[in-house]
Amino acid sequence: MSRHLTYRFWLCTSIGVASVLIAIAAKNLGPLAFGAPFLWVLVLSITEGWWPMVSVPEVELSTPRTIEGDEIELRVRVESAKSAPWVELEVQLPAALEPRGSLRLVEGFAAGDSVDKTFAMTATRWGVTGPEWLTVVTRDSFGISERVQHLAIANRLRVHPPTERLTSLLPLAYTRPVSGDHRSKRRGGGTELAEVRPYRTGDPIRQIHPRLSARRAKPMVLERHPDESSDTVIFVDSVQDIGMDLDSSLRWTVTAATALSQRHLRSMDRVGIIDRGAGVRWLPPKLGRRALHTITDSLLSTAVLRPRGEDVPTVPVDRIPRGATIFALSPLLSAVVVQDLLAMRRRGHEVITIQPIAQNSATASVTAQRVFRVANEARRRKLTSQGVVVIPWNTDEPLEPTLRRTGRNIGRIRAVS
Repeated sequence: MSRHLTYRFWLCTSIGVASVLIAIAAKNLGPLAFGAPFLWVLVLSITEGWWPMVSVPEVELSTPRTIEGDEIELRVRVESAKSAPWVELEVQLPAALEPRGSLRLVEGFAAGDSVDKTFAMTATRWGVTGPEWLTVVTRDSFGISERVQHLAIANRLRVHPPTERLTSLLPLAYTRPVSGDHRSKRRGGGTELAEVRPYRTGDPIRQIHPRLSARRAKPMVLERHPDESSDTVIFVDSVQDIGMDLDSSLRWTVTAATALSQRHLRSMDRVGIIDRGAGVRWLPPKLGRRALHTITDSLLSTAVLRPRGEDVPTVPVDRIPRGATIFALSPLLSAVVVQDLLAMRRRGHEVITIQPIAQNSATASVTAQRVFRVANEARRRKLTSQGVVVIPWNTDEPLEPTLRRTGRNIGRIRAVS
């Protein structure tokens, strides 16, 4: 906070003093009559009170979470203990937020006023952001004195990329005997029909189907696949990013990771996160709504951080639960990421890699695109030869159709891998 006298004070003082000196030197009251109004303004300003001040006890956003393209509001409560005839409020925004109107407001407040003012803005880019500064400038009625306050806004806004609500689940190679949405390979109580066969000695009586037994004139048994859950770990590649603006591989990586974590948590799967950047951020698999918020906040804070030097931290493969399925979201640009995926595969985990392919590389030369495709194909073949499933995802279409097609062909894909 700073207090100072404006240019009007110095203007009025200069004219007033100069008129007095000229009147004394010339022994004429004419110059004094000219400067008297300026001196009178100074007297009135001092009498009214210099450096008026208002307080801002509350600054809050209309919502702590939003989606790209949605409009939000910043509410500012202004309280004035004394009269403040001239108050200017101005909000400074980061590049991820765009104003939906003027961010500068000039208004007067009477003594005892408590008024709420709102500033509308639009979130244009995913991540953790928020308004940065609120500048409050107060002046007296004549603009002689001025008080400036720069208030840091601590409210954080978590902007989610537009994610779809997935309904498909890929058939997993490993499940755990806890109720969920994944069909088990074994037989038992469940919802999905496995086989219709004649009754055998030792079968539970409740498994006999009355109508089918009456139709075939002998006891018939229905066997079903039990529904189980799994441990799922989402591997996020934040080592490199290709693309521009909102059509970049990192954005689509975060989008797919958010959708997958939400879908698997709804299926009673325990979900964890491995964020590979310059280091490794590890969130152990957990269940519940709190786990979803923790994962989402972690994903929104993801940024491109490339490993430097030879001491690159390794993925904690020994801390990943046995039998967990790894969903890797990566454009497969980094050799470090490829080594991480192979290390998890050698540990015995099933690794399913979803490779987002952004469609904005037309600005690159033909030679550069050809070299990129050859190198990408070499990395993909290296992974598939070690049993890693690689699923190309064209980001021009939603993730759901890709998962459905892959789910129908997952057996053949695993056999090829």
